Amino acid sequence: MMSIKIICSVIIVVCSTIIGFRAANRYVLRIRQIRALQLAFAQLESEIISYSTFLPEAVKKISGVVQEDIGVLFNEFADRLIDKSGDSVSEAWQESLRVCKKYLHINSEEIEILTAFGGVLGASDKESQRSYFEILQNQLKNQEKQAEAACSKYQNMYKSLGLLGGLTIVILLF
Repeated sequence: MMSIKIICSVIIVVCSTIIGFRAANRYVLRIRQIRALQLAFAQLESEIISYSTFLPEAVKKISGVVQEDIGVLFNEFADRLIDKSGDSVSEAWQESLRVCKKYLHINSEEIEILTAFGGVLGASDKESQRSYFEILQNQLKNQEKQAEAACSKYQNMYKSLGLLGGLTIVILLF
């Protein structure tokens, strides 16, 4: 009987600790994805402005280079542009964001920034596009700083909360 209690206690503590670590990992993933977005948009800017690559080709190329989840977003966007399903660039971008939101660990502020950028993507001359890319990079850099602050603030808390929550449950049950 005592060995069953010990086994159950260990299982409860391990499971709650895993839950705490997974919750803490969301903050790290958010930072990684913001950085991947910065890299992707820097490459997109280079492709469009420096190399004069057409938008669908540039986006498709970038989708194979960036981090997996962000690559899915860019691949979806490229497919929508290539299929020319009647969507404008803005509509294709917004629909791609909507479809891929479940794969992303970014918050609503980053989604709003990306949505706003999609509204101006491909809608003006190269110099205007360059300034839009610069504004986007600055906004993403600010979001990265906020994400790092949240990560340092909450990551250890969630890890500890998972472990301590499991220990509390074990104490209350037994």
